[in-house]
Amino acid sequence: MTRAALTIGSPFGPREGGFHAGQDFPAPDGTPIYACAGGTVLFLGAAGGYGEWIVIDHPNADGGGVSEYGHMWDAGATGLSVGDRVEAGQLIAYVGNNGGSTGPHLHLSVMPHGYDPGAKIDPLGWLRGAAYPADFLWGLGEVEQRELLDRTREVWTQLCGPAGRGWAQLGQNAQGENRTVVDALAEVRHAVQAG
Repeated sequence: MTRAALTIGSPFGPREGGFHAGQDFPAPDGTPIYACAGGTVLFLGAAGGYGEWIVIDHPNADGGGVSEYGHMWDAGATGLSVGDRVEAGQLIAYVGNNGGSTGPHLHLSVMPHGYDPGAKIDPLGWLRGAAYPADFLWGLGEVEQRELLDRTREVWTQLCGPAGRGWAQLGQNAQGENRTVVDALAEVRHAVQAG
């Protein structure tokens, strides 16, 4: 599924017969599916109602959380294996109509704090900008992009907390005082402006 306006077939939330814990994006059979964010393949293959699926764990540096992609005919069609690293925007699979599916589509689920099927959230908020998370880096060379990301990664990880749970672990500043979220954000802003 490319960077474009997507149609939602079945939204996240209550529906007749239960609760839909993801978003369905109808697309023609065989449409490419790209990773929403970088991470490591946790699961790949048969998954009951999902038909075949791919589950990707996204470390804090890549935005945190876990994403599930379901209903493919062959989750290994692109050559991925469990444990492989994928990058945001990398081709990972192709849309299918497998498992408990009513037509060809991508089913996308998101868990913000690690793999926990009982804690799925609406992927739309998580997706905003996720397929192309580095838009603000366009126009910079590869070296400049890496330098900027390296300067901001520590603060980003501290702001996210363990496994992206969203609480601040900001440590102390040079004067031995506890840093605040405002201090940390100012540090990120300064690093971006200095870049």
